[in-house]
Amino acid sequence: MKERITRILERWFISEPALFQVLCTHSIEPNPSMPCPVRSGARKVEYNPDFLGEMGDQALEQALRTEAIRILLKHPYQRKPDACSQQAVAVGSNLTIGDNYQFGNLNIERPKDFELPSGREYEWYSRRIQELLPPSAGGDGNGDGAPGGMPSRTAGSGGKGDHRADRLAAQADRNTALSELWAEDELTVAMIDGIIEGCKDWGTLAGNFAERLKASAKAKINWRNVLSGFRASILSTHRKLTRMRPNRRTGFDNMGSIRRFDTKLLVAVDVSGSISSPDLSYFFGVINSAFRYGFTAVDVIQFDAGIQVVQTLKKVMQDVTVLGRGGTSFQEPIDYAHENGYDGLVILTDGYAPEPVIPDHMRCKLVWVCNDRSSYEDSHRWMEKSGRVCMMELR
Repeated sequence: MKERITRILERWFISEPALFQVLCTHSIEPNPSMPCPVRSGARKVEYNPDFLGEMGDQALEQALRTEAIRILLKHPYQRKPDACSQQAVAVGSNLTIGDNYQFGNLNIERPKDFELPSGREYEWYSRRIQELLPPSAGGDGNGDGAPGGMPSRTAGSGGKGDHRADRLAAQADRNTALSELWAEDELTVAMIDGIIEGCKDWGTLAGNFAERLKASAKAKINWRNVLSGFRASILSTHRKLTRMRPNRRTGFDNMGSIRRFDTKLLVAVDVSGSISSPDLSYFFGVINSAFRYGFTAVDVIQFDAGIQVVQTLKKVMQDVTVLGRGGTSFQEPIDYAHENGYDGLVILTDGYAPEPVIPDHMRCKLVWVCNDRSSYEDSHRWMEKSGRVCMMELR
């Protein structure tokens, strides 16, 4: 089997430089116990010799090609989409690959197999597949489930007699094993990006698919990275004089001081009519995640054309009542944050509203979180004038 794989890689050195380079960064190892023919992750490509032994040379090459493309897309090394199980992300990855690359006679899932539109992102497909799975197939509770305890399956999805759910059930073990090695690895992502940016000959990947790979190598600001560093950037320091601690220069002749750290964070949730219910679910998941990044209390407002709800949270919320659903005005939450002396403001929105006027001498730092790539592309230029901008890629 190793000789057959080596012959394929030798051909790729000339005909498929991009695929050859990315597979050379991974060790290729047998794993006779796994229930899928080939899989990638953890800087290796594993294969089951029994399964591959039944394949002809053309089928074997297509199986290796699939994993090489999957690695170029970085699916095994990026954080799993929220609320998605291993099975859902594996199928979502297959749908993305099958939708963008023609494999001839290789039997890989395509969006039409699950009555889904083509041209969507990996994260979007993964979430739609998760909705077809039973609730027991949700995330593992370590950050992979729905944020804030949100359900992993929508009402009416899947169900008895649904051929899509039946197909997923029949391939559950195989699909789950396919993504078993997947884990977030920024170093490997950077290495893959380097290959993409330096590649001059894309072989059979030329065209729109190569352009998408190049676009994926460009840095994008993700809300998790922003939120994890946001606390440090808005940390407020309060100095308090005390006789119990001596002055470092003059001893007990003068009062010393201690510094207490505190942060006043306001999260503003856009509840206007243009925001869908799934988007709202993930918006409140972002709020819940703030507690994982060290915030002990978070003030939350809901806004549309005005401010609808103001509440202080000291723990993860389970049930949310949304009011409003009218038009949108960003001026309302910005003025509220400025007038009430907040250190940081996070606005969760789709961006569909006029650009606000930032008050003079506003000290509150601002982060805009767009609900998808489209709203990010439409709004990030004016948003960047007042703060950082990131996106959630829910669609």
